[in-house]
Amino acid sequence: MERHYGLQPPIPLGLKSVAGFVLILIIWQGGALLWFNLLHTLIPATRSGLPQLITLYLSFSFLILGVYMITRYSFKIPFRTFMFEGKRPDFCKFAIYFAWYFTALILYLLADIALHPQAFVLHFDLLPWLGVLMLTAPLVLFQSAAEEILFRGYMYRMFRSLRGGAFWSIFVTSLVFSLLHGFNPEMLHYGIFGPLYYLLVAFFLGTVAYHTNGLVAPIGIHFATNIFNTSIWGYGTSTLENMGLQNVVYRHTLDMPFAFFGIFVIVISYGAFQFFKHKRNRS
Repeated sequence: MERHYGLQPPIPLGLKSVAGFVLILIIWQGGALLWFNLLHTLIPATRSGLPQLITLYLSFSFLILGVYMITRYSFKIPFRTFMFEGKRPDFCKFAIYFAWYFTALILYLLADIALHPQAFVLHFDLLPWLGVLMLTAPLVLFQSAAEEILFRGYMYRMFRSLRGGAFWSIFVTSLVFSLLHGFNPEMLHYGIFGPLYYLLVAFFLGTVAYHTNGLVAPIGIHFATNIFNTSIWGYGTSTLENMGLQNVVYRHTLDMPFAFFGIFVIVISYGAFQFFKHKRNRS
């Protein structure tokens, strides 16, 4: 399979595309700030708990709005073409990658429980858990897709047309992704493993986008990660800890070196799969 994702329609690296990226961030963060202030004033309940989390997820509308406005009006690219490059959305691929990665995370959790049983407590109440899951799952998908549209969508295209563009697309988007996620106060609590974890995750998502020729598979993986972190387990120091989520198990403190090792195993396994797949196709 030829891997042309990100080449057409092009968003070439230059002053225009970099300025567009900055404008996307301004629209996203500026719109979110106004949104939070408005909701907190009109509905004080959105300042804490589950309403605060819902408000946070809905603020990603401004990220999608920013990408839509820049791609549509600066680069004259219809948003559907930007998302799917003229192809139909492959929901089957989304489901496969979601199920595969979610299963890998469950196996990681079981290994963590087996090795560190004293770190976990059962934290499961079926009806509240189902209620919160049904409410938050579509919002988690929306937030996951929004981040992929920015990083593995817009940013990926900016560097794809360069010589060695696939490498630069994956490398730069991974670096920016890890800077934005890995240096928040929660992750800095774990030292260098916080940024390294997000760097590896972002590298993996970029690699998947390259090998699968699109955004659908990375969105599936990102969604699996976030739904796992919001509904299957919770842990101490998490920024989501006091936002009304229901989890199956609770870990007192996150073992970030172990989490880094887990994602490392997943990345190596995926790399081995792609290597043998490529070798089989050539033979």
